[in-house]
Amino acid sequence: MLPVYQEVKPNPLQGANLCSRVFFWWLNPLFKIGHKRRLEEDDMYSVLPEDRSQHLGEELQGFWDKEVLRAENDAQKPSLTRAIIKCYWKSYLVLGIFTLIEESAKVIQPIFLGKIINYFENYDPMDSVALNTAYAYATVLTVCTLILAILHHLYFYHVQCAGMRLRIAMCHMIYRKALRLSNMAMGKTTTGQIVNLLSNDVNKFDQVTVFLHFLWAGPLQAIAVTALLWMEIGISCLAGMAVLIILLPFQSCFGKLFSSLRSKTATFTDARIRTMNEVITGIRIIKMYAWEKSFSDLVTNLRKKEISKILRSSYLRGMNLASFFSASKIIVFVTFTTYVLLGNVITASRVFVAVTLYGAVRLTVTLFFPAAIEKVSEAIISIRRIQNFLLLDEISQRNRQPPSDGKKMVHVQDFTAFWDKSSLLSAVLGELAPSHGLVSVHGRIAYVSQQPWVFSGTVRSNILFGKKYEKERYEKVIKACALKKDLQLLEDGDLTVIGDRGTTLSGGQKARVNLARAVYQDADIYLLDDPLSAVDAEVSRHLFELCICQTLHEKITILVTHQLQYLKAASQILILKDGKMVQKGTYTEFLKSGIDFGSLLKKDNEESEQLPVPGTPTLRNRTFSESSVWSQQSSRPSLKDGAVETQDTENVPVTLSDENRSEGKVGFQAYKNYFRAGAHWIVIIFLILLNTAAQVAYVLQDWWLSYWANQQSTLNVTVNGGGNVTMKLDLNWYLGIYSGLTAATVLFGIARSLLVFYVLVNSSQTLHNKMFESILKAPVLFFDRNPIGRILNRFSKDIGHLDDLLPLTVLDFIQTLLQVVGVVSVAVAVIPWIAIPLVPLGIVFIFLRRYFLETSRDVKRLESTTRSPVFSHLSSSLQGLWTIRAYKAEERCQELFDAHQDLHSEAWFLFLTTSRWFAVRLDAICAMFVIVVAFGSLILAKTLDAGQVGLALSYALTLMGMFQWCVRQSAEVENMMISVERVIEYTDLEKEAPWECQKRPPPTWPHEGVIIFDNVNFMYSLDGPLVLKHLTALIKSREKVGIVGRTGAGKSSLISALFRLSEPEGKIWIDKILTTEIGLHDLRKKMSIIPQEPVLFTGTMRKNLDPFNEHTDEELWNALQEVQLKETIEDLPGKMDTELAESGSNFSVGQRQLVCLARAILRKNQILIIDEATANVDPRTDELIQKKIREKFAHCTVLTIAHRLNTIIDSDRIMVLDSGRLKEYDEPYVLLQNKESLFYKMVQQLGKAEAAALTETAKQVYFKRNYPHIGHTDHMVTNTSNGQPSTLTIFETAL
Repeated sequence: MLPVYQEVKPNPLQGANLCSRVFFWWLNPLFKIGHKRRLEEDDMYSVLPEDRSQHLGEELQGFWDKEVLRAENDAQKPSLTRAIIKCYWKSYLVLGIFTLIEESAKVIQPIFLGKIINYFENYDPMDSVALNTAYAYATVLTVCTLILAILHHLYFYHVQCAGMRLRIAMCHMIYRKALRLSNMAMGKTTTGQIVNLLSNDVNKFDQVTVFLHFLWAGPLQAIAVTALLWMEIGISCLAGMAVLIILLPFQSCFGKLFSSLRSKTATFTDARIRTMNEVITGIRIIKMYAWEKSFSDLVTNLRKKEISKILRSSYLRGMNLASFFSASKIIVFVTFTTYVLLGNVITASRVFVAVTLYGAVRLTVTLFFPAAIEKVSEAIISIRRIQNFLLLDEISQRNRQPPSDGKKMVHVQDFTAFWDKSSLLSAVLGELAPSHGLVSVHGRIAYVSQQPWVFSGTVRSNILFGKKYEKERYEKVIKACALKKDLQLLEDGDLTVIGDRGTTLSGGQKARVNLARAVYQDADIYLLDDPLSAVDAEVSRHLFELCICQTLHEKITILVTHQLQYLKAASQILILKDGKMVQKGTYTEFLKSGIDFGSLLKKDNEESEQLPVPGTPTLRNRTFSESSVWSQQSSRPSLKDGAVETQDTENVPVTLSDENRSEGKVGFQAYKNYFRAGAHWIVIIFLILLNTAAQVAYVLQDWWLSYWANQQSTLNVTVNGGGNVTMKLDLNWYLGIYSGLTAATVLFGIARSLLVFYVLVNSSQTLHNKMFESILKAPVLFFDRNPIGRILNRFSKDIGHLDDLLPLTVLDFIQTLLQVVGVVSVAVAVIPWIAIPLVPLGIVFIFLRRYFLETSRDVKRLESTTRSPVFSHLSSSLQGLWTIRAYKAEERCQELFDAHQDLHSEAWFLFLTTSRWFAVRLDAICAMFVIVVAFGSLILAKTLDAGQVGLALSYALTLMGMFQWCVRQSAEVENMMISVERVIEYTDLEKEAPWECQKRPPPTWPHEGVIIFDNVNFMYSLDGPLVLKHLTALIKSREKVGIVGRTGAGKSSLISALFRLSEPEGKIWIDKILTTEIGLHDLRKKMSIIPQEPVLFTGTMRKNLDPFNEHTDEELWNALQEVQLKETIEDLPGKMDTELAESGSNFSVGQRQLVCLARAILRKNQILIIDEATANVDPRTDELIQKKIREKFAHCTVLTIAHRLNTIIDSDRIMVLDSGRLKEYDEPYVLLQNKESLFYKMVQQLGKAEAAALTETAKQVYFKRNYPHIGHTDHMVTNTSNGQPSTLTIFETAL
C-alpha cells in the first residue's frame, strides 16, 4: 500500500508573526492562487504536526485505555466522556478567557451608546466640553467594536480547531477498533453503522466545542446585563428578563423534542441508506429480475416516514428561528409597556441603551446557550454510540511464534467452537474462538479468502501489500499465478489503478491477484480458501500445478477445494462431516480402504485436503490430531462485491471516471429548479411578500419607539418653557399602535419560517424521488463507471443537506439579509449623507466576496473530495478484514487511514481559516460603518434629534456580527446548492429503454422459448470495444445449451445482450418477437436467471422470493421444499417473515444459491439462464441444483454458462466462444470427435481420467438421444456428479 501523500507545502501558519495570525494574512498567497486558477490537492498546506491523525488518535487512545483499566478495577462501565475531558480540558479552558473578554465588551458598548444619545437629548450648541466628551465616548465605542471584530474570529478559529482535533482522534480510534472487532462483534454491528459513526456522529464534535463555553458565559452575561438595566430603568427591567427566562425552557423544550425526532429520523435514514446500498450493489440482479418497482416502493415508504419526521423537526426549527427573530421585540415591548404603565416617561437614551443591552444578551441567551445545550446533548448521544462501539469484543491477539525446534506447524486438538458459520480456516486464523480445545499455529500465515478482496490502488500495490518490490521474485509470482497475460492487456500493466472495489478486474483476475498477494508474502503456512473456483479449468490447473505444487511446495498449505482431481497430490486428506472429523489419511490409504470419494460426497460430506509438503510426513500426521470442528458451513458471505466475470472481457477495463467537481458559480437555474421542485410559483411569490411584510413590521416597531421618545422630549421642552408640569402623551394611542406592530412582527415571523421550511423540505422530497427514479432507470454501465460510494454519497450526504441544513441556512440567510437591508435603510433615512461612504464600502464588499468565493468554493470541494477516501478505505478494510489480519497488516492500514485523514484535515484546516480570513475583513467593513455613523451624527448634531441617532446607532451596532453572518450564510447557501446541483445532475441521467412499450407481447409469450441471434454485436458503452462480434445462432425450443469459453470470451456478455443490459446491435428474436421492440420489464420478467453470485436483500424471506406478492404461501413453501430449504426456514423464529441480516449474510453461499433457484422455480418461465451458479457451492448443493434444474426445467430452454464442463457435458448443444466470436456450436460428442476443436482441448486439459469420463458421458447422451433403440446404455454412467471436478476440499455443505 503506497502512502497517500508526499511531503506537501509547509504550513505558513507555523512561521507567521502575531499580526499575521490575528488578521490571517498568512493565507493571502493561497487566495492569489485561487484567484488565478482552480485549487488542486497539491496547493493545500500540510497538516500542523499537532493535528496529525496518528498523534491525536494515539493521545486520546492512551486516555481511553487508562479509563478502561480504571473502570475494570472499580468494576464500573468505562466512560468515554471522562477520557475526552481528561485529554482536552487544559487547552480548552484557556479559550474561556477569550469568551470572557468578548462578552464583557458587548456589555460595555451600550453604556457608551447611552452617553452619546444623552448628548443629543441635552443638546447645547455652545457647550464644547460636552461635544469633546461625546467624541471621546464615540471613540471608546468604535474601539470596543474593533476589539469585538478581531477577538471573535480568533476565538472561533481556535474552538473549531479543538473540535477538529477531537473528531480526528475519534475517527482514528473507531478505525483502529474496526480492525480488531471479533466476529461476534461484527454480528452486532454493520458496515453501514460503522460508516455512520465516522460520517455523522463524529461531526457533532466539530459543533459542540464552538458553543460549549456559553454554558457558563450565558448566565453570567445575563446577570451583568440585568444589573446595568436596573441602574438604567429600574424595576421594569425584570419584566424583560422574565420574558427571556420564559423563552429559555421553551427553547430547550424545543431542543429536546428536536433531538428525539432527530434520533427517530436517523433510524429511518439508516434504513433508507442501507436499502439504497443494497439496491446499488445488486442493481444487476434487480434489473435482470425486473424488480425495480418493488424496491422503488420500499425506498419510497422509508423515505415517506423519514420526511414526515424531518418536516416535524423542521417546523420546530422554524419556530425556534422565528422566536429568535422576534424575541428581542417581545422583550423590549414588555419592558417598556411596564415602564410606561408604572408612570415613567420614555426617553431616547433609556430606550436605546435597553434595546442594545437586550440585543447583546439576547444573542447569547436565546441562541448560543440553547445551542450549547442542544449540541452537548447530541454530542453525548454520539459519544454513547461510539463508546458502545469501542467496548465491543476484540479478537484475541494470538501470537504465532516459531516453535523452539524451528518446525513450522499447525496443531488443532479437541477443538470445539459454537458458532453458526465457521470453518477450520477461521479457527487457524484465530478468527474463531474455541469453546474448548486448542489451536496452535507456529509460523507466519498467508490467507486467500473465498471472496477475492482488492483495495483501491495499483495492481502492484495490491500484490506487494506493503512488502518491498523485488523484480525477480515478483515476476516469478506473476507467472505462477497466471497473471502475466492479464497484466499485458491492462493499459498501464501492473500500475493500473483498480478502483473502489477493484472495478476494472474480472472475478477470476481478482482471485489470482489475491493468490499472488499471498504467494509474494513468502509466509510459512498457506490457508487457501477455494481460490480455484473463480477461474476456468485451464487456469485452475495452471494455478494448482505451478503455484500450489511448485512455488509453495516447501510450505504448509491447507487448501479448501471442491475439485477432486487434485486430491492425488495431497499429502494428507481430512474429511469432515457435520463438523466431525470422519476420516483422515493419504490418497493411497483411502484408495486401499476402498473409499469412493463420490459416495462420500453423496453422504453430504465435506472435505479438506492438505497439499504436498515433501519431507515432512511426520509433521503431517500430527497436524489435525483428533480435531473436531463443530457445524461446518460456508465460512464467508457470497462474493458480495466485485462480480466475478461481470466485466466479462478481461481486457476491457471499464474506466472509472473521476468525480466531476463542478466548477464556477452555481447557476440561477439550480435555484429555480430547487424552489420550483418545492412549490408552485404562486406560493413562492406569496413567500416573498410575506418575508417583506415581516421585515417592515420589524423596523416599524423600533421606529415607533424612537418617534414616541421624540414626541415626549419635544413636549417636555415646550412645556418647561411655559413653566407648567410635564404633560403626558395619549398612552392608549401610542401603546395600542406599539402592541399592534409587535404582534404583527411575531406573527409574520412565525408564518414565514414555517412556509420556507415547508417549501424546501418538500423540494428535497421531490428531488430525491426524481433522482431515485432516474437511478433505477439508468443503464448498468452507469453503475460500472461510478463506484458505489459516489452514488451513495448523493443519497446520504447530499440528500442529507437538502433535508436538514439547506432549508435552515436558506431561512437564516433570508432573515439576516432582510435585517441588514433594514439597518442600512434606517441609517440612510436618518442621515442621508451616510449613503456616500456606503458606496465605496459596498464596492469593496462585493469584490471581497467574489474574491473569497473563488477560493472558498474550491476549498469546500476539496474538502468533500478528500473526505470520500476516508470512507472508501474504511469500508474496503471491513470487507478485507480477515485478509488484513492474517497478513498482520493492521498497522499499515491504520497508517493509510491516518494519511487519508490528514489529507482531509488539510482541506478542513483551509476551510476553517479561509472563512475566518473573510469574516475578519467583513467585520472591518462593518466597523467602518459604525465609525461613520457615530462620528457623522456628532458632526451633524444640529439637524438630528436623539431618537433618530439612537435608532441609527443601535442598528449599526447590531450590524457587526450580523452582516458577516449574512454573507457567510449566502456563501454557505451557495456551497450547499452544490448538493442540489449534484442531485439534479442525477435526476437526469441517460435512461435505458422504457420498461413498458406500446407493443406488449401476449401474456403467454414465450411459450416455445426459441431464441435466435442474428448477427449480434454487443458493447457495454458507445465508445467501448465490441465484446460480442457478429454472433449468429439458433437455440431451439426446450433445448439445453451449454456456453463455454476462456475467461473473458464473452459468455456473460451474451447474457447481457439477451437481457438488454446494454442495447445490442443486430437482432435477437425470442419466439418471433424482436426483443428490442418490447419494454424491458416485459422482456426480463419472461426469462429467469440464476445469477453468478446469489444476492439476497435485507427484508423478509418472503420479500426475497416474491417481492410483488404474486404467489400464495403454499406456492412459496412448495418452492422452498423443492430446494430443500423448507426445514431451514421453518426453524427461523418468524418462518418466512424473519428479517434477514444485511444482504442475507446469515445464510451460507449454498443456501443463498438455493434461494435463487427457488425464485427461478416460482417464476415458471420458458427460458432459464444459469450463470455459472455453482462456482462457490459444495458438491451436495451443486448436485441438488443440477438435479432440480434437469427436473423442473425439462420443458424449458436452458442456457448454462459453465467453467466446469461436467455440468454441461450432457447438454443438447454446446456453444464455444472465444474473444467475442462464436467458434463452435454443436452436440458435445460431435465436438469431441474433432481433435482440433477448442472444446476437445478444453476437455483434455482436465487430465486423462476426467477427460475419458466426460467423453464417455457425452457418448452415452449422444446415442441415447439420437439412437434410442441401441441398448448399450446398460452400463451407462448417469450420475454426472461422480468424480465431479467441483472446487473445494474442506468440503462445505450448505445445509
